[in-house]
Amino acid sequence: MYEILKIYAFIVRKFINKKKNIKKMHPHLKKGYEEYLKLKDKEIVEIENRKFKIIKIKTKIFQGGEDLIGYIYENLKESLKDNDILTVAESIIGVTQNRAYRVDEIKPSKWAYFLYPWVSNVDYGTGLGMAETMECAIREVGLKRILKATFFGFLDRIRKKSGSFYRIAGKEVKSIDFKKNHPIPFKGSNNYIVLSPKEPEIFAKKVYKKFSKNIFVSVVDANNVSVDVLALYPEDKKIEKIIYNVMKGNPAGQDDEKTPIIIIREI
Repeated sequence: MYEILKIYAFIVRKFINKKKNIKKMHPHLKKGYEEYLKLKDKEIVEIENRKFKIIKIKTKIFQGGEDLIGYIYENLKESLKDNDILTVAESIIGVTQNRAYRVDEIKPSKWAYFLYPWVSNVDYGTGLGMAETMECAIREVGLKRILKATFFGFLDRIRKKSGSFYRIAGKEVKSIDFKKNHPIPFKGSNNYIVLSPKEPEIFAKKVYKKFSKNIFVSVVDANNVSVDVLALYPEDKKIEKIIYNVMKGNPAGQDDEKTPIIIIREI
């Protein structure tokens, strides 16, 4: 059965749901990529006549079970200032929470093989477009929710819209991250999957309370086409908007930059 499903998946991805580049994707994704190109090398971003400096914090390579909150405090307690916005990439939180897995550790179900071929087939990322990441999504939120999300995602395609799949599946599914041939290995492999962190809002609150300063702490999932603020403490819509606009340039990077922590400082 699995061999038949693999052949079916190959046929769908090769001949029906063919690979697309960013220029052929939905307009909002194309717009996100254009904004990324515009901002990717900028150190200062202007938003509504206010200027914000992007300070990249280079870190070590984290492993499962490490005290990330303690690391952040020890390395930033002298440099962090009042009114700074501290952003932490969701992937390093997931790693330290033991929510990262080598691809060969995950055994996809039949449903994963059946569903993943219909996920957007793009040349700028993987998302749930492989059996192993789809299996992670099913385990995270349950098969019923993924089937519902898939159904409404199919309706989106008919109506030439987008967004319903991840709106229903949830941010925890959207943030599943496949590191393919990644220059930073995990458990001896350069191919691994990092799940969205558990309770990111609690993580943000704990980091905030560690510092006796008037700061904002956020957990951010950013790539070259979109930005999601998974948590912000204290909550503030204006600050969230600033984070969203500054992080469009994905200053934390996607590869071996080792800058998963960003300070946004008004100047």
